[in-house]
Formats: sequence, C-alpha cells, structure tokens
Amino acid sequence: MARRITLPVRSFGSEVGTPTVPEVAEWLKGMRGAEADLTTYRLSRSLDAQEGVAVPAAGGVFYGERWREAFLGMKDGVLVGEPGVDPAVVAGDARFVRTRQKDAWFSLPAPHMLRFRDGYMGDAEEFSEAIADGYARLMREMRDQGVRGHVLVADEADPIELEMLAGRKILFFPRRPERFDLDLLLEYQGDLIIPAKDLNRAGDLMERFRVKRITLLDPDAGDLAATATFADPDMLEVGGYCEDGCPDYWKRLIDRASVPR
Repeated sequence: MARRITLPVRSFGSEVGTPTVPEVAEWLKGMRGAEADLTTYRLSRSLDAQEGVAVPAAGGVFYGERWREAFLGMKDGVLVGEPGVDPAVVAGDARFVRTRQKDAWFSLPAPHMLRFRDGYMGDAEEFSEAIADGYARLMREMRDQGVRGHVLVADEADPIELEMLAGRKILFFPRRPERFDLDLLLEYQGDLIIPAKDLNRAGDLMERFRVKRITLLDPDAGDLAATATFADPDMLEVGGYCEDGCPDYWKRLIDRASVPR
C-alpha cells in the first residue's frame, strides 16, 4: 500500500440549532455551579463533534447573538449613542471554551453580517471603523483569556474590516467563496480557503498572490491528490464548516484528510 501523508483538519465553525427543553435540561445537570445559558449550550455542542480536528473552532454564525450584546450604545442594532464594548459579556464564554478545549479558536460572524446601522455618527466610514475597533477589542480580551484565535465568517470582502482585522490570529472565512472577492481577501490574508469544486481557481490565485496556506473545503481523495500535484503538502489543510449533521461531518473529513507521499 502506498504511503500517505496525513493532513491537518481545520474547523471554521459548527452551527447548532435551537435544542429542545429536555436536551438543555439534561445538559445543565452537568453544569451545576457554573454560569450557563442557551449560548453556552450551543458553544459546547459545537465542539462536541470535533474530536480529532487539529484546529477546532467553537461557535459559528449563531454566536452573533451573544456578540451583539457586547456592543454598547446600540438599540435594536442601531447605534444611538457613543460606541463602546463590554468585554465581560464574552470573556466568560472564552473561559468556558478554554476549559473544554485549550487549542480551540472562536468562530463568529464578521462585522458586516451583524447588520449594525448608524443612527449617531453620521459618517459611514467612521461608523464601520468604530465597529471593527470594537471587534478588535473584544477579540483581544478573549485571547487574553486563552482563546487561540478567531474565525470571522464573512459573506463579503469588506476593505475596512480586512485592513483593520485580518492578521495571524484573525482569519476571515468566506462562507460562499464562489461569490466572494478572493482577490481582495488575499491582499490581506495569506490563507487561501477554497471549495474543492473550485480547485481550478487555485493555480491562478497562487501565481498572483503570496499564498502561505491552502485550505481545501470538503474535499474527496481525488481533490486532495490533485492539489498535491502543485502545492507542497506542508502548506495544505482540509477545512470544514458544518451547518448540519455535524458528528458524521467531521469524522468523514478526518478519514479522508491525506495525500500520497
């Protein structure tokens, strides 16, 4: 049998639907003495299925519900006063995830996905910068609590967000890469995250940008073998973002995450 190289699997998040009351009640039995609510439950469940994932990520788009609570000066998603953030709202979640999985990242929606609106500043660029700055402060607080890094799930490439937030410990994940401006993203980020079905785009992007790592989303064995013909295995990862059926989803990714040596 030909020898194979095992590739790391990276999570960009796992969505968790609204549970039934009995499910939450049963889970709370194991949380006596700890502060917990529905969001804590969903964070916990988002990690449960990621056993064996090299870079797990707690959360997903659903975590935006908690993130909104940390922004001050807002009323129903509209800024009506001086902008600010309350890190305590998310610091507890960071500590909880750290106790569950010390290597976990946090996944949450990028700023534009929260659909905040300005009713106070009167300047669109200044408003966007203020929201991005709030993100940076909250994520820094979470990293101070031991979180390894953050995945920002994005539907569009926003220049202000990318300039202010993209970095070694903050990774933008294009949820729908086929409709995403990957050229703009790669001006700020060295990680090329691309669906296996769009693999034919990778060569051109690698020629035009300094790509440090390729994360192939939901590949099969053939996709990985094809990628290994033009990219060193050291720069390859298998990635996933689970929207449903998560327990089997991650296991399937792990099982096929290898290339011929």
